[in-house]
Amino acid sequence: MDDKMLEVAKEAVVAVAKEGYQDAAKPVLEPTGKALGLLPRAIKAAFLPLEKWIIGREYNLAETEKLLEQKLQNVSLDKISSPEAYIGVPALQYISYCVDSEELRDMYAELLAKSMNEATRNGVHPSFVEIIKQLCPDEARIMKIVDSVVPVITVRYENRKGDGYDILRNFSNIGEEAGCEYPYNIPQYLDNMERLGIISTNVLGSLLDKSVYAPLKNHPSVKALEAHYVQNEPQYLETVDGEVSVQFNERYYYLTDFGRSFKTICITPIS
Repeated sequence: MDDKMLEVAKEAVVAVAKEGYQDAAKPVLEPTGKALGLLPRAIKAAFLPLEKWIIGREYNLAETEKLLEQKLQNVSLDKISSPEAYIGVPALQYISYCVDSEELRDMYAELLAKSMNEATRNGVHPSFVEIIKQLCPDEARIMKIVDSVVPVITVRYENRKGDGYDILRNFSNIGEEAGCEYPYNIPQYLDNMERLGIISTNVLGSLLDKSVYAPLKNHPSVKALEAHYVQNEPQYLETVDGEVSVQFNERYYYLTDFGRSFKTICITPIS
């Protein structure tokens, strides 16, 4: 049960408990059986969120079947077979939790479709199920548009001796391009996707095409941050000739071979 469901359950139990307290305060002429009947009602109230989840689960499974029909419509019927249990069972289990995420549900459905197609099932790795489970909807949106590399900059505030500190790490505008709900969480998303092995980073080099970094350095949020630090923060550094500046460290993330396989199986439609 997630935090939201747990909170609903707690509120329901508290409401029933309050009602029980009010009942207890009523005249003793009330039948004692009524007080005994509060326990089943409290239990039922506690399970109400779970019942709603079960209804949502059935809805998600029905929607998954519709998605599979679309994804397998160009596959010959004799090429469609049951997925391996270690792929199909957890995928169906996890997809039931994706009540509010079309992106994650679609990835699970694509994974299931590839595992049911004899032409693609050999490329389905068991860990793909767990990877989707550990992605948020924004990260799924990013994966859809990542073709090869993601340019990033780290904005650093320093003096002429090179003393200073990072004020913004791994900034990218890919969140805006992907339509992310929380585009300013991109550094966190990139860290998570790297942890999962679907992307990696080159910490020592940058892309040869420097033009890809211009939109990042000139991004309104970066320019505003630059102006703020240059104007307001010099006192925090021991300066040389009174000079401090904002510097940009350029680098990039790239899809790993494992990440390319993941994207082929879980995102790219069957042709």
